[in-house]
Order: sequence, then structure tokens, then C-alpha cells
Amino acid sequence: MATRSCREKAQKLNEQHQLILSRLLREEDNKYCADCEAKGPRWASWNIGVFICIRCAGIHRNLGVHISRVKSVNLDQWTPEQIQCMQDMGNTKARLLYEANLPENFRRPQTDHEDIMETTAAVALLLNKGLLCAKH
Repeated sequence: MATRSCREKAQKLNEQHQLILSRLLREEDNKYCADCEAKGPRWASWNIGVFICIRCAGIHRNLGVHISRVKSVNLDQWTPEQIQCMQDMGNTKARLLYEANLPENFRRPQTDHEDIMETTAAVALLLNKGLLCAKH
């Protein structure tokens, strides 16, 4: 059983992580889902370093943890490594990195379209083939 001191330390660390995530979510590009641009994402793919909506979080989970590791911004506990990944990337940098080689005719799926899973799967395929580079 964890000692009171350990529990208090873990609680303090979790509070610090929540403050960092809240600050990151106030950045303009992080206010929208990295995949479909829905407002107010509350989930994140921490290994990719992006904030996503609940619908896209489900799609990311279906891709498998070898592609995307999803956590709730509020409900889950975060490690310092995971927080660092989010600080290092964020939606703006992720788009510059991961979407640099998308074709000119690429159309970002919208929250009300059924093609969001198809587009996310296509990006996962590009990651698997090494055509997009996943840093984390």
C-alpha cells in the first residue's frame, strides 16, 4: 500500500500535469481536433503529440497502440514522458511534420462526414510505410 507521502506526491504531480495540459489546450491550434477540427478536444494521442476529439480518439484507439496511444486529458493519469511529448509537439508542429507530404488535393475530414475513419486509416498506412514520420 502506498504511503501517504507517496500519494500526496503523486497527486501534486497529477495537478501539475493538468495545469500543463490546460495551458496547452489554450493555444489556438490545440483548441481544435488535429484530425477533424472539432472544437474543444479533450483527448490526446500522446505519442503523436496531438489533441483530438472523442470521435477521433476512438478511431485512433482502433488503429492500435503501435500507431497511436490515446489518453483523456482530464480522466487519465499522465507520466512526465507523456506530458513532454505533448509539450514538444502540439497540433501546429504535428501538422507541419506529419502532413508535410500530403497531396495537394487532400481534404481534411469534418466531424459530420463519414470519411473521417477512411482518412485516419490512410494516414496510419502512410505512417506504417514510412511515408510519414512518427517521431515519438
